Amino acid sequence: MYQEEIKQILLKQHKDKPTLIQKASYDAIRNGASLVGLAKTGTGKTLAYALPSLERVQKGNANSVIIIAPTTELAVQIRHAINPFIHALGLKGVSLVGAGNRKRQEDNLKKKHPEVVVATPGRFFDFFSSNRIKINQIKTLIIDEADDILEFAKLELLSSLGQNLGSDSQVLLFGATDSEITRDAEEIFNRHFLLVDVRNEQKSTTKHYFLQVDNQHKIEFLQRMTKLDHFKGILFFDSNKTMMRFAGIFGHTKTKFELLANEFGKQSREKALSDLASGKTKLLLATDLAARGLDIPGVTYVINFEIPSEPNTYLHRAGRTGRMNAKGYVVTLGDDHDYRDLKKLLADQIEVERVYFAGYHLTTKKPKLKKKEEKKIVKTTVRKKKSKKKRNKNKGYHPHYLKVNK
Repeated sequence: MYQEEIKQILLKQHKDKPTLIQKASYDAIRNGASLVGLAKTGTGKTLAYALPSLERVQKGNANSVIIIAPTTELAVQIRHAINPFIHALGLKGVSLVGAGNRKRQEDNLKKKHPEVVVATPGRFFDFFSSNRIKINQIKTLIIDEADDILEFAKLELLSSLGQNLGSDSQVLLFGATDSEITRDAEEIFNRHFLLVDVRNEQKSTTKHYFLQVDNQHKIEFLQRMTKLDHFKGILFFDSNKTMMRFAGIFGHTKTKFELLANEFGKQSREKALSDLASGKTKLLLATDLAARGLDIPGVTYVINFEIPSEPNTYLHRAGRTGRMNAKGYVVTLGDDHDYRDLKKLLADQIEVERVYFAGYHLTTKKPKLKKKEEKKIVKTTVRKKKSKKKRNKNKGYHPHYLKVNK
């Protein structure tokens, strides 16, 4: 399995043992089959489709491998991941992304004649429609995060592209969950597909937790979470509006964080990602749109600010931690109603446990009040009865494990 040049790179990267999806899909891709590959996030899908595809490339055949990714960040990430292998095989590659300089990208296509192109849908179809990339050049069309690509590209364009490829070409669809494009692949692309689904065989080391908190105390909880042992986390929001409003309030605390938002420039987004990866910051605020498919080294916590609306959204977020069998924790914040809704949302897929703060880590054991604390509570209650008129304000719910030593 794999050519010697590729084996040497894998050895240096300590990835010489293929993952389940890599082993299961290699022969089919290498032999030119069209394939739907489904595997949990963080289990080596990029190399699963890229390495056998690169091995099939004929040097000098421009634009023969096209990899389409839904976002600029993911496209750049893929390019970085496969660059060492491209160079080792004596090939050339370019990235075509919406956030990049179009003129420079066009010059790269003209002068380099790259065999491998990694692109976002909009920029790819821009160059394709202007005949800079020709249909007869494409031998392998790869759609990464296929379960989400429809948010970023029209199905008709992808369908037309796939159906007009030559009979000696292949289409590879890779993702973590089922979607319209993976379920109906044969009808959409008018060709036969093999299905390689290893999700049920893949074990996960990620723990899924629920931390009960009302909206009033979410900031306090999040501040405390950043002080947990080995914390490096991504805090997910359902909408950009909610994230920006929260960031405005959270910015007044002493907790350092970065923002990943689409309206920010490319350099700002790259800095946010690199600061989290390098450990300069320990917390990244993001929406699903901005963080789709990202692989940030060492992320130990994924936090849901509110309950995700769909199971697939939850699974994609969860996939940012616990990658390649590392330890990871997914923590969802909310009240009792949210806990019941989350359990319904993930029924038969993931078991979620309640969790509590215990010093600098989380525990599933509910803390017990000490006798001294119980006596204090009794005395306080008595005092309150004596002075009802003076102390009648409701200051909110503060269980003992919320208190932080300042």
